[in-house]
Amino acid sequence: MDAYGRVRCAVLGATGMVAQRFFQRLQFHPWLEPVAVIGSPETSGSAHDECLWSLDEERPPQSGLTIGGLEDLDLLIEEFRDLGVRIVFSALPDEPAGRVERPLAEAGFIVVSHAQIHRLDDDVPLVVPEVNIEHLAVLDNQANSGGGRLVSCSNCAVSPLAITLAPLMQMAPLASIRIATEQALSGGGRKMLAAGRAGEQISREIPGESESVRAELAKILETDVSIEAECIRVMRDHGHYARLHVEFTEPVSAHQVIREWREWTSRSQQLDLPSAPSRAIIFVDDKLSEEHRWVGGDGVNHPGHDLKAGMSVAVGEVSVEGTSLRYSTMADNTIRGAAGYSVLLAEQLLADGLMHDNNTTLAREL
Repeated sequence: MDAYGRVRCAVLGATGMVAQRFFQRLQFHPWLEPVAVIGSPETSGSAHDECLWSLDEERPPQSGLTIGGLEDLDLLIEEFRDLGVRIVFSALPDEPAGRVERPLAEAGFIVVSHAQIHRLDDDVPLVVPEVNIEHLAVLDNQANSGGGRLVSCSNCAVSPLAITLAPLMQMAPLASIRIATEQALSGGGRKMLAAGRAGEQISREIPGESESVRAELAKILETDVSIEAECIRVMRDHGHYARLHVEFTEPVSAHQVIREWREWTSRSQQLDLPSAPSRAIIFVDDKLSEEHRWVGGDGVNHPGHDLKAGMSVAVGEVSVEGTSLRYSTMADNTIRGAAGYSVLLAEQLLADGLMHDNNTTLAREL
């Protein structure tokens, strides 16, 4: 890899929390290198090193990059080609994502999108690497030139839910799923987080969230089981907490459930991908708290230096009675639910040879 360099990436988004999580993780990534950052008209043309930094951790070392713009898509495509960009990580809102993500894929780039707009499209796989990596077969239906592809990542509340539900579905048939989420301020973006920290009143309502959780879970898990979801915002800086009530069609035991979670593994773990924790699910025999969002790492709790930090899902508060299971989860919404998850998906695409890059020998090394 040293002789050929890392796979070159662009980040769509400059000052948002998810966009900056992307940059934070890519700056020291062993396989991937950020070579372009694209922002809004307000930030376009400014130095990336001088833009507002929204994360609690220190800003990464200077990148020397100038923030580009989306105004001229043809020019942007040419610039990406000149830079040797292969992967585009998108943290764009739906409106600009709807304008640029498919054209970028059609131009030959691998677009890993965190936008909502394409998640339920039939020709776009909605993938959680530890759960339904086989859904990447849908990419065969995308007839883009130059090997370009568009892949969607789920809502930030959904991936931790899917990761804990998938083992249960293998253990015994499910009858119904009821979910109640308590979502952190950072899930609403840097402005909401700043407002909450300043003591401003934040609405508990998250318009459209319950519908998204139900629809995305059904697609990822390939299930027609009844799913109910209630989602609210709470005055917590980071980490999405969820309470689940799962009904099975047959009796289960707490021992069975916890064993399934502890033994759950996926190809991401088998390949020891840079962002894959040794265990995707970590059982906590205690009340879950915001600190549990860091599980999976080496204790540094710095997602720029430890790519596995914040990538596991903490699960606990388990009770079982007959066919009824209740449990809770805690996961970091900007890492496990967003940027870290997207980067892990890109690692999986590279490792499985579903994406190739002429600038590296990574695929052959794997």
